Amino acid sequence: MNNFNQSKRNFLITSLAFGGALVLETLKPAWAFPACAPSPPETEGPFYPVAFPLDKNNDLTFLEGKSRRAEGDIVYVTGRVQDEACRPVPGAMIEIWQACSTGKYNHPGDKNPARLDPNFQYWGKTLSDEKGEYGFKTVKPGSYPVDWLWTRPPHIHFNVRSKNHSELTTQMYFSGEALNNKDRLLGEHPEGEQEKFIVDFHRVGGKDVGLFNLTLKQT
Repeated sequence: MNNFNQSKRNFLITSLAFGGALVLETLKPAWAFPACAPSPPETEGPFYPVAFPLDKNNDLTFLEGKSRRAEGDIVYVTGRVQDEACRPVPGAMIEIWQACSTGKYNHPGDKNPARLDPNFQYWGKTLSDEKGEYGFKTVKPGSYPVDWLWTRPPHIHFNVRSKNHSELTTQMYFSGEALNNKDRLLGEHPEGEQEKFIVDFHRVGGKDVGLFNLTLKQT
């Protein structure tokens, strides 16, 4: 087994342990939403996958059969799925999809002339554990033009489904991006609500880790 495959296996085995207990404890003050208010929804966007990769897991940085990892800055996105009473929601299905580091989606409708990264997975999924915790290993997506007046900031799309809860589709943005202040979709939300979409990344154990809680409404 080569080093990439071994690294990938190790991540899949330990991702929730790393992304959950260790990181959430280290950065505990940063991740709790006040009063566990429901996460604000966001549009699914036009680039939800029409075809899925053979790898259906939570490591988007490496594809089976490839000898190289994805281009770009590796980031770890972790957090907790919870309900409005701040109780963990185990067994929730979390999907993410995003552009690669060049800002290109692997979707036939994306007319951005940027090149695709053949070593990037573009989409992934995982289940929350018994504590409601989840984790993804991915790359920071690039920004991309929507039209000649609007360039979207780096962001990751999320979809969360759980029995007895309303389905949530939302987006996660990266702090410190100048384009956040100009984004039309993010700007549709009140300033206080916008903060729930924007994530700070911290260096933890040599990894760039962002904490993004997801609070579901009870049905």
